[in-house]
Amino acid sequence: MTKDEHPSPAQAPSPVFGGHEVARAPRPPKVVFIGGTGRSGTHVLAQLISRHARFGLVPVEVRFHTDADGFPGLLAGEVSPEDFVKRLRGFWWKGFQTSRMRGMYRFVERERFAAAVTRFEAEHGDDLEAACRNLFFDLLWFRAVEGEKEAEGEALIEQSTDSVVAAPTLARLFPDARFIHVVRDGRDASASRVSQTRGLVPPRTRLQGIEWWEQRVRAIEAGAAAIEPERLLTISLDELLLMPRARQALRPMFRFLGVPVTKRTRRYFNNNMTPERANTERWRSGVSAAKAARIDALYAEAIARLEAEGARSAPLLRHAYERRGDDLAPLAYVYDRGPR
Repeated sequence: MTKDEHPSPAQAPSPVFGGHEVARAPRPPKVVFIGGTGRSGTHVLAQLISRHARFGLVPVEVRFHTDADGFPGLLAGEVSPEDFVKRLRGFWWKGFQTSRMRGMYRFVERERFAAAVTRFEAEHGDDLEAACRNLFFDLLWFRAVEGEKEAEGEALIEQSTDSVVAAPTLARLFPDARFIHVVRDGRDASASRVSQTRGLVPPRTRLQGIEWWEQRVRAIEAGAAAIEPERLLTISLDELLLMPRARQALRPMFRFLGVPVTKRTRRYFNNNMTPERANTERWRSGVSAAKAARIDALYAEAIARLEAEGARSAPLLRHAYERRGDDLAPLAYVYDRGPR
């Protein structure tokens, strides 16, 4: 099907599961958390949203608010404030992971970091939740208003992979935040993960990767249960990239965020978000036909289990799995406004 043969936006079927209209947020949320399994497209989606003048991007996964020994463990009483600050000054500031140095040192000035930590140490004894919120904004909010964002910036995009997993904590700390769960074909996501880690950490094989992916999706779905339905949008990267008209593809997401689709966001989508750039079907590369069949069978079983459990993302995963070229209209979103 050529671009000219695609139906107009008015004629095209809704890309939202159930044909629902995504309600437009009354205003942009102060924080948007984007999460996924890892290698699922969280970073490219964050880059896309940051092309809008209202949103500033946290450029790396900061993770102090999502790791088990971060805000979740701290607020559950499982981690002491002293141990949290030690980790904050250590690995989350500058730490080695797999094959590279990562951390906030890459974009936060040391003076800003030191002042934020000092304030947290002074405040946590009086109100731990307030101290956590202040720390988050003291470290990161400057990204929402710096440079070209200064005139209009009013919202922050944070892309730590486990942000939806940590939603029981984050939804309480940031009651106006919105969450996006990005899903991707588990065969591609797990193959990318195995390639990224080069066998140094699990999953070490493509077959192990399917189990890893399923466990990650299940943890995300458990975390998503803590989010009010209208504050969560689930997006299939695979299906989104198949939509030829940027405005139609992006309209549900930007309505969810309370802003219109803009020329810059459309341009980024058209120029940077294609199946080829996303390495769709990369999982077939370098494996025999017999092994590919085994991976495919394991993946089909994983989707069936997620469907049986009522996973919110299951309809998108099933739709993408059963696609054969242009035989199905894209189904890119799951959204539920909750009781009406």
